Formats: sequence, C-alpha cells, structure tokens
Amino acid sequence: MLYQNMKNTKYLPGWIILFSFLFFACKTVKTEDKIGFENKYFGVSGINCTEVADPDGIDSNVGKLDCGCVTFNYDYGLYSNPGPLTRKEEFRRAFDTYHHIKFFEDRMIDPKVHKLFLDSVTVVDVRHKMPNDELMIDCSTCNATAVLTFKRDTYLYPFTMSVEQLDNDEQEILFIDKKPNQYKYYTDSNGKPALYVTPIQNRFKRKNCLSLNVDTSDCENKEIERILKSVYLKDNPVK
Repeated sequence: MLYQNMKNTKYLPGWIILFSFLFFACKTVKTEDKIGFENKYFGVSGINCTEVADPDGIDSNVGKLDCGCVTFNYDYGLYSNPGPLTRKEEFRRAFDTYHHIKFFEDRMIDPKVHKLFLDSVTVVDVRHKMPNDELMIDCSTCNATAVLTFKRDTYLYPFTMSVEQLDNDEQEILFIDKKPNQYKYYTDSNGKPALYVTPIQNRFKRKNCLSLNVDTSDCENKEIERILKSVYLKDNPVK
C-alpha cells in the first residue's frame, strides 16, 4: 500500500512528499522507543523481557524476568540482596549503627540530633591504619582507618576490621550514581554479573531497593552486563 502511494508521488507537490517521509520516519522512531520492559517498579530499556511475578513474596515484590538468553531472579523491597559488601559499605553500616556516636561526641554534637547529621558524613575510603595517620580518636588496637568528610572537613576515624575484608580485592564491584539512585554492578558467587539498586539517600533502608541476579543463562557475561546496564528504577530511567 505504501509502495502504491509512493508511485503516485510525481503528481503531488514536493512539500507533501517531504511531509510523508518525515511522518513515517517519526512513526518508526516512536515504535523503536517503546521496545523494552517495564512493570510498576522497574524497567529494562530497549530490551524485550517477560515477567513471571511470585505472589508469595512475604515482604517484597519478587519474581523472574526472562530476557531471552538469560533469566533473572528479581527482588524489589526493603531487604533486597546487596551482594558482597565493600569495605566502605561495611563501615557505613557499622557507622550508622554505633560508630557515629563516638564521631559526633568528638565533634560535640548533641545526641538528640545525631541521626539528622548522618547523611552529611561521607565515607571516602576505608584502608589499613598507617603509622602517620592523624586519628581523630585514639585506638591502639585498631587496624583500619576510615577517611570521612563532614562539613567540608576530612577526618581519620580508627576502627577494627577483619584482615580478609581489608585485603579483599574489590575490582569487580562498580558503583554508578544516577540520581536519585545508586547502581551497584558486581559478580556473584557463581561468577555471573548481578545488580543492586538503592536510593542514594537511604541510610536506614526505609526505601525499596532492587536486586537482580542470574537464575539461568545461555549467553556470555558481556551480554548479561549489557542487559543489567539497561535496567532502571521507575523514578530514574536510564538516559
């Protein structure tokens, strides 16, 4: 039908022909833009997937996501699996639980407002304690130092961490901030790429997070990584 219409274009003014080409070109682009997957919580940009939700999820939304050569288990909720914790993640959890008390006491901040200041403390690095570290508090038995920033100042906070965690290689864990969320790409215990997405401002896990890990796969890890990097939370689509 389109071919027959175009055969008769010699009888039409030039601007009508140009408009027709632009119309069909725009229609094609719009159709391509719609390719992908999306449910109430997250989506996969540009990749067709099918979902099988599990109605028995107790405290989160769980199910399977079939994206062709790979099937993922997904978990969207407060207690989604964050994967292996880096030194910075491990310390941040401990800091939010108890280390912040000593830190804010040293800064002479009223205990009543400690939690209000937690998001103002950034964990820059976690490493072995060095002999020349100018520590904010004394700790002769501590083996690790957390480099923290607070109100534009840098502090060296001493604490104790297992030697295995301090020496652990974290090269296969990548963090990318796409505000308001942070995307954590890592390799799971089966050697497969996995993903954990959490809101950046979520120190006490009051907001839902998303985890995706491989259930079955017939494709290479690079293809799995490509799919995972196309995943977005509904409030933060991939650009």
